Amino acid sequence: MQDSVGMFVEFNIEFSMESLPAAGTVFSKNLSINGDVWTIGCCPRGSCAGEEEYLSVDLLNRGAMREKAKIVFEAIVLGRSGWFFKTKREFDYPKKGEKVLLPQIFRTIDLAQRCVVNGYITVLCGLAVLQQSPIPVPPSTHARDLLPLEVRSPYGDPDVSFSIGDKLVPVNRKVLAARSPVFRAELTGSMAESTAPVVHPPREFDDATFLAVLWYVYKDRLPRENEVAGLIGEGLPMVELLAAADWFAMDRLKLVCARKLWEDVSIETVSKTFYYADRYNCRELRNACMHYMAEAENMRRVAVTQDYVWLAQNYPCLIEALRQRIMAEHM
Repeated sequence: MQDSVGMFVEFNIEFSMESLPAAGTVFSKNLSINGDVWTIGCCPRGSCAGEEEYLSVDLLNRGAMREKAKIVFEAIVLGRSGWFFKTKREFDYPKKGEKVLLPQIFRTIDLAQRCVVNGYITVLCGLAVLQQSPIPVPPSTHARDLLPLEVRSPYGDPDVSFSIGDKLVPVNRKVLAARSPVFRAELTGSMAESTAPVVHPPREFDDATFLAVLWYVYKDRLPRENEVAGLIGEGLPMVELLAAADWFAMDRLKLVCARKLWEDVSIETVSKTFYYADRYNCRELRNACMHYMAEAENMRRVAVTQDYVWLAQNYPCLIEALRQRIMAEHM
């Protein structure tokens, strides 16, 4: 399964019909995509082939390298009367500090003759990150879950509150019950009569994790950083959220967390992620980690990491399961 995230950047570069611009590069602001930072450079006279000059467009990765992703990078030069140039390139995720150039197809002389409008040329650059994910997330059931509820608003009128830190967070029992069988058992039915108007989250989870669970219950997605500033702190506790999803039997949330954890899997982290996937009963993430480690070159590098040594010392049954998986894949 393939996911993509990306954006477009527009360059408006001064360009005179009478005199070509001096060789100089216009840079985009830093672009944050998929947790990494990119910069796009655009120069009307940035490269040469023989005696002809070409527009140069390049992409610089200022972040980390991701082993399971590809990049699609394209540039479109708008012309007069709907005419345009377009070029596109797909390539493996570049290393930090690596610069990738688009092919030379925009001649500077063509820009001067066909693309100048009011003294400027317009270049649109598109960047997309394509990430292969072996962890499928099923369609949302949010609307279906809440449709039968007899509530006057999408989120229901509060009839119980959770005590989280120094705050009371009001919720509706029916909404929580519709989203989790564990909440249903705790807040409705025969147990509802003994449930006080103010209840406490399970001790197994910290405040940030439980707030993120409630956010997902109501909004059907994970909170963004700007939405939870001051509530959750530095980033979402993804491993703890996976544990909570397992605890509350929220299978789709579990897969959402698993996919987030998979995005950060590397040689150094895969052993610990494998452990978490097994502990919190996420078969999809567990299988993905095993397949990743089953590749011979990966296994040679993983086997010398501290997390793998820790796993072998404390959970030999997982190492044995991995060994059998490797034997099955290489028979």
